[in-house]
Amino acid sequence: MDKNPIISAVLSFFFPGAGQAYNGQTLKGAGFFIGMLITSLIPILPFLVWIYGLYDSYTTANKMNKGEIPYIASSTGGVIAIVVLWILVVVLMIIGVLAMLGSGMRY
Repeated sequence: MDKNPIISAVLSFFFPGAGQAYNGQTLKGAGFFIGMLITSLIPILPFLVWIYGLYDSYTTANKMNKGEIPYIASSTGGVIAIVVLWILVVVLMIIGVLAMLGSGMRY
């Protein structure tokens, strides 16, 4: 079964690292997830990691389809894990912002 580069890129667009997991490269996807978190404190780096992740997931799917690199079965569990981790990070960030706003409003 061929990899769909568009699905891979869309997953990476919304959840960096999920496209790599879709391509069967779960550890690489986890690396992009961690890379985004680590670089989030430096203004342009998360954007660069995100763009590279989009490029990497799309080109890797194409290379697998052409037989240029070994085909790896998709990891549904890996994709789900990365998506859930991103949702958790966003929810925690929202809770943190709301907590800061709430504590600032008391004064």
